[in-house]
Amino acid sequence: MDQENKGSGTSKKLIYIVTGIVVILLIGWFAKGSIRSIMGVDVDRNLDGSATYSDGDTTVTVGTNKLSDNWPSDAPKYPNAAIQYSGSSNPQTGEEGAAIVFTTSDKVQAVADFYKRELASNGWVIEQTANIGGSTVLSAKKDTRMLGVYIADAGDGQVSVTVSIAIPN
Repeated sequence: MDQENKGSGTSKKLIYIVTGIVVILLIGWFAKGSIRSIMGVDVDRNLDGSATYSDGDTTVTVGTNKLSDNWPSDAPKYPNAAIQYSGSSNPQTGEEGAAIVFTTSDKVQAVADFYKRELASNGWVIEQTANIGGSTVLSAKKDTRMLGVYIADAGDGQVSVTVSIAIPN
């Protein structure tokens, strides 16, 4: 008798759990459509497995291993990089720009040295360099454009790098 009650209790718990999951999924599905309508964000699934989010002014692509389409040709591209995020903004908003986040197994200092060397060789003027708690921050300028690099130890032998470029109109 005790076994039947235990089994019955377990079955009820399983039914409640499954019902809860279904309800959460349905709420998420409806909310996704509502959020997209309210926030005006379009989501496109790309053939390479990435997703592109756009609100008309800004475009962000996640899950691809390529730079944004407006990445300047004179901005260095790190050779040993696994791109985690790339994005661009629309010039209609008043300021065009591009950003990328990538990881590498190279050391923080090696990445910093690469950017210092490559930025200078491409005509960028390094305005500031700071080492803060094992991270390195660089800022550079060329013409009216500003470029910022943030390099940090991400753990597990990986270094995370964020590069952003502001291109004023």
